[in-house]
Amino acid sequence: MIRQILLVSLVSIFSGCSDPVVVASASRDTHAYAAVYDESDKPAFTTQAGTSCRVGKTSFGKVDAYTEVVCGNKKGWVLEAENLKPSTLVGG
Repeated sequence: MIRQILLVSLVSIFSGCSDPVVVASASRDTHAYAAVYDESDKPAFTTQAGTSCRVGKTSFGKVDAYTEVVCGNKKGWVLEAENLKPSTLVGG
C-alpha cells in the first residue's frame, strides 16, 4: 500500500496536475474508525467486502498506521489498509 501511495505522489508531482485519487476495493470486511487512535472495539462503520472507497493519506504512529478512507458518504480511518486493493487512479 505504501508503494501505491508513493507512486500516486510521484505521478502528481511530475504531472503538475491536481492530486489523483486512488480508488480501492475492500477485499474483506474492514472496520473504519472516526478518528486516528479510536478504541479498536468501537468502529464508526464497517466497510463490506467489495465496497469501493477513495483512499487518502496515511497517519503513522509508533506502532500503527491509519489510512483515511471515504466509502460512499462515510469517512473514517482503517488500520488494515492491506484489505484495500487499489482498482483505479482518478484525476490528476
